[in-house]
Amino acid sequence: MKYADVILPLAIERTYTFGIPIEMQNFIQIGCRVEVQFGAKKIYSGIVKTLHDNKPELYEVKPIRALLDKEPIVTPSQLKFWQWLANYYCCTEGEVMAAALPAHLKLVSDTFLVINPDVDLNEHDLSDDEYMLLQALAIKQQEKINAESKKEKQDEKN
Repeated sequence: MKYADVILPLAIERTYTFGIPIEMQNFIQIGCRVEVQFGAKKIYSGIVKTLHDNKPELYEVKPIRALLDKEPIVTPSQLKFWQWLANYYCCTEGEVMAAALPAHLKLVSDTFLVINPDVDLNEHDLSDDEYMLLQALAIKQQEKINAESKKEKQDEKN
């Protein structure tokens, strides 16, 4: 199996290695964006920094979920400059990447609740919590669910 070291848009000190699925091995290049899962549930777009055949021994390698670009969007000289910037400004390459890339090229997973207009809901069949959520969504159009709100709701139950 081939591997890619990926810069993630996070304040972490190093790149992480992901496995390259067989169907992507002929297409993936340094400087391309890839979609990866980091942690239990978070999805990010990262930049491929290096390609190699060395499997990490300290952690289980997850596969790259998707190749987002047919051509690299970052050149090797830009990657070298990002590394210099990170060293000079005492930050990580991920922080440099987050600042350097336009917003539409970034992918960070969050969960949003929205009302599906194709579903006909009978409000009388909803619980009190479901009804209140439906009313809130009618006003706000969408509601972001993040780890903090999930934890708060769990704490309220306990």
